[in-house]
Amino acid sequence: MKGVLITGGAGKIGYNLVEKLVDTSYNVTILDLESKKSIKRLSKFKNTVKIVYGDIEDEKLITDLVKRNDIVINYAGVMPPFANLNSSIANSTNFGGTKNIVDAIKLTNPDCIYIHMSFISIYGDTSMTRRCLTVGTESNYPDDYYSVSLARSEEYIKTNLKKYLILRMPIVLTCRNYFINHIRLDTKMNFITKENLNDILLYFMKNNKKGLGKTYNIGGFEVNSNEVVEGFYKATGRISILNRNLYYGIFDDADLIEKQTGLKCDNCKEAFEDIKRENSNFKTTLLRIFNFPKYFIFKNRKKQKRK
Repeated sequence: MKGVLITGGAGKIGYNLVEKLVDTSYNVTILDLESKKSIKRLSKFKNTVKIVYGDIEDEKLITDLVKRNDIVINYAGVMPPFANLNSSIANSTNFGGTKNIVDAIKLTNPDCIYIHMSFISIYGDTSMTRRCLTVGTESNYPDDYYSVSLARSEEYIKTNLKKYLILRMPIVLTCRNYFINHIRLDTKMNFITKENLNDILLYFMKNNKKGLGKTYNIGGFEVNSNEVVEGFYKATGRISILNRNLYYGIFDDADLIEKQTGLKCDNCKEAFEDIKRENSNFKTTLLRIFNFPKYFIFKNRKKQKRK
């Protein structure tokens, strides 16, 4: 039975992966920070998986866990806006934690496969109205601390390991996601659900000889960002119109994943149907009423642009 270590297993995306692995032949270990929220959230798995509370920055702990597992999946990390307060915050967890995993694999368990979850922001900013990206696209050198820590992590993995897989994610549609509130409006972008993302991950876990030593862009589905803003309002009642120009682009080579895995991702409509089911109808209705003035401004802004 193969051992799988999932860091950040109490997060929304990591938790979804654990759910998918519980009834499989994998021996699952979760690593996450100890808090009331994580303890409550992971209590569901206390009799089916091994739960370890600790920090990915703890070198000794990571070494001990890596020794005992055949696959490591890293979902741990500090996200914006907190990650962009200063460089030490982003680098200590995002790069430092990755370095601990890589060093432990290299020194104690070289046959261990490392699957690293990266993000589109690694390509940096652009003034282009439409940007098509491939794995080989040269970065515009991101200057925010979060993205720099991702770039450093990828470089360290490639330099020190052979049995690795880097998956660059688009924005993942979850009920609460920092990036949704900061996307550039009226722009074609890639999005994906946590379900589809983890289905792709499961494919590579089961077929772990495929893709090793490579980096992939994960596309999900392509849609205008305005549709996503409107979809979130209708499904959750939440809306933000004070956006900034977040890093963005279209993954032009994302079809490589679909061809290799044979998996077909949800479209925008299906994604928001799932999100709507996860939310309370009563709470959503109240939020929609409360946020209707913002939605009204958003809709009129769209109409003015058409004129």
